[in-house]
Amino acid sequence: MNIVCTSCNMPIPSSLSYYKCRQCVNQFVCQSCEPMNHNRASATFHTLDKKLLSNVQPKTDANSVSSKGAGSQQSKTATSSKSSSIFNSDGYLHGTLGYCDHCYRMIFTDRETSFQCEQCPNFLVCAKCMPLMNTHPAVHTFSKQPLGHYTKFVHDLYHLDIKCDGCSTNGFYEKRYQCEQCPPSYDLCENCFGKEHTHHHLKYIQNPFLHAMNQEMLGLRTLTLAKTNGGDDTSWRDPLTGWTKSDAELVIQQAQQGIDNYSNRLQQILKRNEELSEEELRLSRQRLADSERRLQDTMSDGWRQLAWASILH
Repeated sequence: MNIVCTSCNMPIPSSLSYYKCRQCVNQFVCQSCEPMNHNRASATFHTLDKKLLSNVQPKTDANSVSSKGAGSQQSKTATSSKSSSIFNSDGYLHGTLGYCDHCYRMIFTDRETSFQCEQCPNFLVCAKCMPLMNTHPAVHTFSKQPLGHYTKFVHDLYHLDIKCDGCSTNGFYEKRYQCEQCPPSYDLCENCFGKEHTHHHLKYIQNPFLHAMNQEMLGLRTLTLAKTNGGDDTSWRDPLTGWTKSDAELVIQQAQQGIDNYSNRLQQILKRNEELSEEELRLSRQRLADSERRLQDTMSDGWRQLAWASILH
């Protein structure tokens, strides 16, 4: 079988080993490309495992399937491969994640009913486990989490320092799409997507804050399961993410850094906007004062002219 490196787009010889992303269904990197900076940078939230080519099974890359001339069976295979990972799921890419602290099932909090303990920070249960909470301290109370809160949260996340090339809106919110053919970056907001730049294929770009937040939640779940199932076994992996305990700890650390970076940049932008607003207000006041002074000077000149005219006559 032929495996193509997704970095250099060259076939990987069968005699060589390669690197497979643990989180992505069809991400392969050859030995030559693995040390490159762009692959190192992409490993911030991904893990590359070294493998032998003989151990891999052929899979169809969902991103490589053309809408023209692709067979129906190929499209079905690509769809099946893409949906097999939590990292390709719609809930992970477009929504907010949580997990039930009783059954450890993932909860898409903007689409599924969940219940939060009002006395225990971050203790969340799904609707199926809520009737079983008689094992939880009886004095504790649970509140139903509103789906609209999480939906609005995702909707209102800004894409900081990103300008829509369709409507020129800077730092837009909602979804972001990026052209795969126009370097260095051609971006569209959700309102312009499908209306502008329709001759090229655009891919969805997840908001970095949402990405980091969901990564952190998956990492916390892996740590919880590692204590229950892995014990002292450092090689135990979460079946959902493929992460070990050490992987999850690193992901959480990186996610928290990503959240901090986003929050700090947001504060910088807000502060800058506030400074610009204050400067505009100062300039407006200055212009108003200048106008009033010119009006007073004009009126004074008029009175002087009238006075001279009365004296001369």
